[in-house]
Amino acid sequence: MKRIYKPDRNEGYQWTRVHVIFDVKTDLRRKARLVAGGHLLELFDTEVYSSTVKGISVKLLHVIAHQNNFKALYGDVGNAFVTTDTREKVYFIAGREFGERQGMTVIIRKALYGLASTAACFHAHFGDTLRSFGFVPTRFDNDVWIRLSKDKKAYEYVCSHVDDFCIFSRDPELIMKQIKSVFTVKSEGSPEYYLGDDVKKDQKG
Repeated sequence: MKRIYKPDRNEGYQWTRVHVIFDVKTDLRRKARLVAGGHLLELFDTEVYSSTVKGISVKLLHVIAHQNNFKALYGDVGNAFVTTDTREKVYFIAGREFGERQGMTVIIRKALYGLASTAACFHAHFGDTLRSFGFVPTRFDNDVWIRLSKDKKAYEYVCSHVDDFCIFSRDPELIMKQIKSVFTVKSEGSPEYYLGDDVKKDQKG
């Protein structure tokens, strides 16, 4: 296989390193991620800000759900960041781990962990997906999304915190099915813990 060209800085490309991080979570699940060295890059006009849902918004949504007899359904987007492309022009040189491709130039297309714009890229991608389902962000909180239900008798809500989201609706399974048509969703179920708060329900709600 021929080596591809080495991107020139005049084209906007910058060199970085990549490495793999292995981690064991508190529930003993194992995870490995390819991480780019974003600290080695110079940022020019790249948008990096990514908002997250306000804590008070989540509490208000639980109140709204209780008053309207809505159900809440939680989900976590798996491998969230690599579902979208990066805004940065980055490359690295393949090491010996790449076998016969060692020494080749690899242009990073996906929003890898470690790049400054990664969270913003996913935030925009997830927002565009919700818009395609008819949701719009609320004026109070851009990370609370709302749409009129199919029977036009109530509103439905989705709030998002990076790759964690929660649905409040009379039929949250339908919205979850729509989201799963685009993303891989893990840890799906009724929320027991969300953004630092334990979620419990008694006879009063």
